[in-house]
This record gives sequence, C-alpha cells and structure tokens, in this order.
Amino acid sequence: MISIIICSKNTHLDEALEKNIQATIGTDYEIIHIENSQRAYNIFQAYNLGITRAKGDNLCLMHADIIFHCDNWGKIVEFYL
Repeated sequence: MISIIICSKNTHLDEALEKNIQATIGTDYEIIHIENSQRAYNIFQAYNLGITRAKGDNLCLMHADIIFHCDNWGKIVEFYL
C-alpha cells in the first residue's frame, strides 16, 4: 500500500485531485491530508506528521497541485521500491 501524504493550506483536498489519484494509481493507497491553513507547520514538520500517521509500506510526499497522467503509477513505484 502507498501512503500519499499531502500538506495543503486548504481545509479540504480538491475533489479533482482525489479522483485523479483514484483513477490512476492502480494499487491500494491511503491519502493523509495534513491541513495547514493556520501555517502551524513548516513543510518538513507537516510531512513528518503525515509519516507518523502512515500505514503503507511506501510513502509518497506530494503537493496538492499535482495531477498524474500515467495509469498504474502506483504499481510502477511499488515495483521499483
């Protein structure tokens, strides 16, 4: 399973991002959203917080403005890791 850790300044993740991940990842995953609207964390603190919550064997740290264009990218990442 891939744990996708996303830090954003918004209280909710963009639905289009969640749908994009669901449609393209091709493997089991979880999304861990670190809501940072109050700027309580720097990016490193936010990602480390997400890592402590992660249940997956592989971690994907990403920004909230990414769109995946490759199908089954999660399977590819798992293969190489």
